[in-house]
Amino acid sequence: MDLTDEHFSGASERLDDALTALRRQAGAGAAALDYFGDIAEELHPIGSWLRRPAQAGEWPHHIMPPVYGLLFAQAWSLAFPGETPSVFPDGAERTESGWIVHRATIWFGDTYVPGWLDVKAPLIVIGGLVVEGLLDDGDASESYLAVTGDLRARAIHSAADHLVLGSVAAGVIFCSGNDGVLVVGGDIVADLFVPAEHAYEHYGRLLAGVVGAGDRDDIVAERVAPWLPSGYVRLGGQGAPVDRWRVLQEAAMGRSPVLAQPRPVILPPPALLLSALAAPSGVEELDLSGSRLHRVPEDISALTSLTRLDLEHTPLTGLDGIEGLRTLEHLSIRNTPVRSLAPLQTLKDLRHLDVSYCDDVQDWAVLLELPALDTLVAHGCALPAHVRAQLVARLADRIIGQGPGPAG
Repeated sequence: MDLTDEHFSGASERLDDALTALRRQAGAGAAALDYFGDIAEELHPIGSWLRRPAQAGEWPHHIMPPVYGLLFAQAWSLAFPGETPSVFPDGAERTESGWIVHRATIWFGDTYVPGWLDVKAPLIVIGGLVVEGLLDDGDASESYLAVTGDLRARAIHSAADHLVLGSVAAGVIFCSGNDGVLVVGGDIVADLFVPAEHAYEHYGRLLAGVVGAGDRDDIVAERVAPWLPSGYVRLGGQGAPVDRWRVLQEAAMGRSPVLAQPRPVILPPPALLLSALAAPSGVEELDLSGSRLHRVPEDISALTSLTRLDLEHTPLTGLDGIEGLRTLEHLSIRNTPVRSLAPLQTLKDLRHLDVSYCDDVQDWAVLLELPALDTLVAHGCALPAHVRAQLVARLADRIIGQGPGPAG
């Protein structure tokens, strides 16, 4: 599309009308227009910018975020109704698997792309968009996708900003990085939706069979693994644990690997624990804080010299298996979902215990049965009054921490 200064100045005069039209088209999804800020308050500065000379060559880099692109495209169409609108495949180049957009492009009307669509520059669609394959975008600083209607694709990979005023539906949706955001005015519908650490917002419903959210690859992998066949997810290893491109490509070709029902998955112990168990002699301290430890393995009893064990910020829900650590003197289970302290009763040498922010513990009275306990750290713990009273009488100022409060 060849744009001139006249197009920009003409569009600047129709911004109010354009916003009204976009809100009307979006219906219940109109709130998405204000995700990046109150768009109505931005109309004056946007208009001033459009009226500056020689904007034609610079507009792809300045009409950002994507809501600005939608606003400009809608205003341009209202200002110049007699001009032939650009439609697919204008601005796109043919590739072996589909199409690629290398320069800022506007398509008017509902658009069907027969094949994969690779978006490497701003793409604005005044209408709906259907991609018969994989929709993939580029860097958040160079590209975005803005659609006024619904977006449909077999598979979607999003790293840049996506603004869709309607609903988004795909067999598989993977997001990458944390620079962009997926904003959807309607529903997000997918068999597998993996935003990871990528921001997303929807103003309809989230209808996804599996949601793999989180800022750590290993956590996302654990959530996704049961829903993919063996070989698609590597647990406990290094590097990217989910073979996302294999999943995306197969889904894009119409044979999604996503399972209808979850399969059983054995989650491996942390590598640091396996290393300690491989050479247990002389291991006196073990720090597994922040690891993906889901259970205490029975063979941990091989660590016969262990006196200090840190398990804080793990997904551990039970302590069964810890009974074999007869020499343990210092234990931290801070910020874990542990439910029962009963296994600690066999640890006759346990002197220092940190149970801070263990909100799921049901049997706090077990603390009274620990004969060697000398120091208890219990920030944010809702200890029953009679348990706290007896502990205070016994430990005095060596019970550290108040009642429930923000986790630290």
